[in-house]
Amino acid sequence: MDKSVENYKKFIDGLVKKKDGVYSNWVLEKGYPNTEENKNINELLASMSLEQKQILVKMLEDARRGGIHDTLAYMNEMMDNDNLELRQDGVTYPYDRFESMHFDFICRCNGDNWPE
Repeated sequence: MDKSVENYKKFIDGLVKKKDGVYSNWVLEKGYPNTEENKNINELLASMSLEQKQILVKMLEDARRGGIHDTLAYMNEMMDNDNLELRQDGVTYPYDRFESMHFDFICRCNGDNWPE
């Protein structure tokens, strides 16, 4: 496989692995770290039912994925209009090889295989 395509796929798949973050675990398990600045958050979480926490987790995960998506969309726009390049080991990523970075990210989040 072309090194640039391999790097690109690893980049997108790396973001997919990071799509959920730690906050979901904190909400469903023991709460945020026990600090003064998190006191109000932990009090709120303690007052919530499991069902409410699960709804909150979905909202947090959607927001995080949306942020990654929007960042990739902005990067794509800059690549199209402002000559932005994403490079690794001297090899430029083929950002439009399949669809777009943000589309590829969402497809991989949904479990789709990479197209041929």
